[in-house]
Amino acid sequence: MKRILVLLLTILLGLDCILAFGSKEEHPSSLNPSPHSPKDQESLFSQRIVSLVPSTTEIIFALDAQDKLVARTDFCNWPPEAQAIPSVGGFDGKTISLERIVAFQPDLVCIADVMHNHLIQPLEALGIKVFLSTAQKLDQIYEEVVQLGELTGHQTDAQQLIAKIDSQLQEAQLLVAKAQPSQQNLGTKVYWEVAAAPYFSPGKDSFITDLLVSMGLENIFGTLAQAYPQVNEEGIIAGQPDFIFFPDYNFQGAAGAQAIASRTGWQKLPAVVHGKIYPVDSDLFSRPGPRVGEMALELARLITGQTPAFETAQ
Repeated sequence: MKRILVLLLTILLGLDCILAFGSKEEHPSSLNPSPHSPKDQESLFSQRIVSLVPSTTEIIFALDAQDKLVARTDFCNWPPEAQAIPSVGGFDGKTISLERIVAFQPDLVCIADVMHNHLIQPLEALGIKVFLSTAQKLDQIYEEVVQLGELTGHQTDAQQLIAKIDSQLQEAQLLVAKAQPSQQNLGTKVYWEVAAAPYFSPGKDSFITDLLVSMGLENIFGTLAQAYPQVNEEGIIAGQPDFIFFPDYNFQGAAGAQAIASRTGWQKLPAVVHGKIYPVDSDLFSRPGPRVGEMALELARLITGQTPAFETAQ
């Protein structure tokens, strides 16, 4: 249930707003410590960080800046070492106490746009910097890596992380490109089921759509506005997807794939006919963060058959 809640909360962030980055004044992205001594330089960077966003928590770890992280949320569960850090509570802004956050004496608090905006004014009034996470596209993920690298003094680590992600994306693209000419019925059209009853799927403002396009694939709902628009079953069937991916909230695996394959009117979809229905990690694939390159590689291995798919009865 907890895994389902965090992804549905993520969906809510993109339902009625087109997310965009603030100005450099809102998100400090240029720190110039050159006139200062090494000791003074350290004071320019955040030393005590509270992260309320799972993706920013992951970025902080990926930058090797986790020694600055003094608190997180219950949903900030990756990498496993993050779970040893004290929690301020759940992800939903309504369940997080300002007093609880302030008790950790942070000089920087990472928050999610829409979900935590009510915390901006009181935190800034206390002299605490706020990093507003708005990433929903691949280039925005890169920008947040750079920004957090600058805020923590880990600029070099940020550039290395971006290079690593780029390399993983290129490897995934190559895997798919090599397989397409040789594999019959590989196809390119994808239906990504975020939730059912009602149905939600990534739209044009989602990093999932960006990820699929970067690999030469087509999200059948990739032209719809918003990050996670509500869609209908008729549109799914009309889209004739070659692949279906769904977040495996409850670790159903083959049973979840079979349930999708058994839906009325879905039996003739190419993805069902060829058994290309894939459960994916619901945490990994709901976070626009530093593991986006790993996501691409996992998708490429599933698509090209390097990772065995679950069998669905025809």
